[in-house]
Amino acid sequence: MCKARFFTTLSIVLAALAGFTLSCALHAQSAPADKPAPELRVFDPTLIDKTVDPCDNFYKFSCNGWFKKNPLPADQASYGRFTELHELNQKHLREILEVSAQPAATRTLNEQKVGDEYASCMDTATLNKVGFTTLQPELDRIAALKSTNELPALLGHLHAIGVRAFFSLSADQDFASANDVILAFGASGLGLPERDFYFRTDAKSAEIRQKYLDHIQKMLAFAGESAADAKRDADLILALETRLAKASLTITEERDPQNLNHPSDVAKLSTELTHFSLATYLAAAGAPTSGKLNNSQPKFLAEFNTLVADTKLAEIKIYLRWQLLHAYAGTSTPEAVQQENWNFYSHILHGAQAQQDRWKLCTGRVDHEIGEALGQVYVAKYFPPETKQRALDMTIAIEKAMDKDLDTLDWMSPETKAQARIKLHAVLNKIGYPDKWRDYSKLTIVRGDALGNQLRVREFNFARDMAKIGKPVDKLEWYMSPPTVNAYYEPQQNNVNFPAGYFQPPFFSALEDDAANYGDMGSTVGHELTHGFDDEGHQFDGAGNLKDWWTKEDEAKFNDRTDCLVKQYDAIEAVPGVHLNGKLTLGENLADLGGLWLAWIAWLDIAHDQHIDMNSTMDGYTPDQRFWIAYAQQWCTQTRPEQLRTQAQTDPHSPDEYRTNAVLADLPEFAKSFKCTKPSAVVNPKPCRVW
Repeated sequence: MCKARFFTTLSIVLAALAGFTLSCALHAQSAPADKPAPELRVFDPTLIDKTVDPCDNFYKFSCNGWFKKNPLPADQASYGRFTELHELNQKHLREILEVSAQPAATRTLNEQKVGDEYASCMDTATLNKVGFTTLQPELDRIAALKSTNELPALLGHLHAIGVRAFFSLSADQDFASANDVILAFGASGLGLPERDFYFRTDAKSAEIRQKYLDHIQKMLAFAGESAADAKRDADLILALETRLAKASLTITEERDPQNLNHPSDVAKLSTELTHFSLATYLAAAGAPTSGKLNNSQPKFLAEFNTLVADTKLAEIKIYLRWQLLHAYAGTSTPEAVQQENWNFYSHILHGAQAQQDRWKLCTGRVDHEIGEALGQVYVAKYFPPETKQRALDMTIAIEKAMDKDLDTLDWMSPETKAQARIKLHAVLNKIGYPDKWRDYSKLTIVRGDALGNQLRVREFNFARDMAKIGKPVDKLEWYMSPPTVNAYYEPQQNNVNFPAGYFQPPFFSALEDDAANYGDMGSTVGHELTHGFDDEGHQFDGAGNLKDWWTKEDEAKFNDRTDCLVKQYDAIEAVPGVHLNGKLTLGENLADLGGLWLAWIAWLDIAHDQHIDMNSTMDGYTPDQRFWIAYAQQWCTQTRPEQLRTQAQTDPHSPDEYRTNAVLADLPEFAKSFKCTKPSAVVNPKPCRVW
């Protein structure tokens, strides 16, 4: 689930390593140092380790060959099959950007914008020379704050340029009326990954907080503070963030949309914020100053209101100064600043040992900032119409499999099954890229002004977001760029979204058999579809309204079955002393299990229609064995212990080894394919099953 929007992704994106923050993202994987592009296959027999019994550890059986070929690069916290494809896409984007970066009168408007933004990011000499000059007016604006009466106007401006201090403001769908876009307020303003980082008492967590303090001090020093002032201010910042964290929901609580649904309106919230002028804030942010809103965390905003009243103005200014530096401490700042930002967020928190090449950081930045301008060129070159059609055919086949599977569910009543079919038949399938591209004509990109460009991009995107309020929801809008190696389901719009960048080897190939493609990409399609019918998804109807369409009896039976999964994953120790959180990962674990099951039954139907001989072999394996191996090989990943620790504490997705073995352990069909009989890591004597 993304905190900026309530949708669920297949996996987590790699933004911290790129030097900026994304609201949602794929594993913490990104591209390694330059090397010849490997041949990527959906089913690759050279990756299989026949010395491992598939019934003991199917992950190692399927992936050990990949591990031997792919030692973990120094610039990676995690490196896997997603990284391989991400790397290939980065190279394709680099080719586009380097051509676009050449000044020429023949460049289109979009080519000028993406090319000049890329060139500006790559120009480290200018960045080192300019320093914080471009940011100085914003620092001065904070320094000039004379009273908390002026805070609303200042905070509205800071939010408009992407500084998420204290709380967040966005345009979002009305939980009760999914076609309406309203104001949405949320908790924000923390520098550590999530609230519990501020409160865990184990030695490692205490060490991370100390290193966070060190990081803040160094960042403040870059902005001109003395060592003594920076140390004092870092302590104040951590104390203030801890106070905000205490008033925040936990990441597990945030998974339940009921905990985030608190309808209100501007007039009512204005009376509750007794020490903060909401009208002044909204006007400064360019947002509507009246109308409906959702206050997703009332306790948090109440604490913010109290904080404004009882906190010294000087301390508020210190915090705002830090939040501004934190928001821009990436590819727009001098190399020393960016290095320090990488050191804490990528090295300390995730274990990366070296920074990525600059071109990779800048390619990622352009894709993140103006991805549809870049994506138009990308899909024209790398996503032909026939690939889009095959992707759509697979999606429809798996939706038919779910329709068929509903009949077999003994925990779901006939009444609920009827509602499930209504929702299933209303799912919108979005494949590859938008039908209507985003218009960037009013966005100004200036060559040589990397930080100014980032300011303008964020202001442009924020204003675009605010302009949606009061208008019907655009269900055709995308929240990922076309080259992205990821996918998501949006419950408030009831649509599945598969960017063009994902439908390539090693996840999908027109040159490989259906057994491999359905085991791999088919499981992803099923994964996203299943999100519409899990513990979160069942709370939204087919139109996207927050309206539970299950009976209480069905929900109780569902919860009995999911409790099995919670306990199963709670027992997994990611690193010594740190277990997975079964409740946090429940939605993704359900989607992994349900998605693979739907892909399996869809493929069986295809195999039946095509009269495939299940006893035949290819590369030494039967069709059903190829299905399971292709599923496992998509998750081959090398991961550092620091990354595993952080992932276990913050990520709703389980580490990739358990997205293989733990999922297959609950599918007796897998055990039958490999003739597994005794209980093991991949054979659960009492399988947890929902779908």
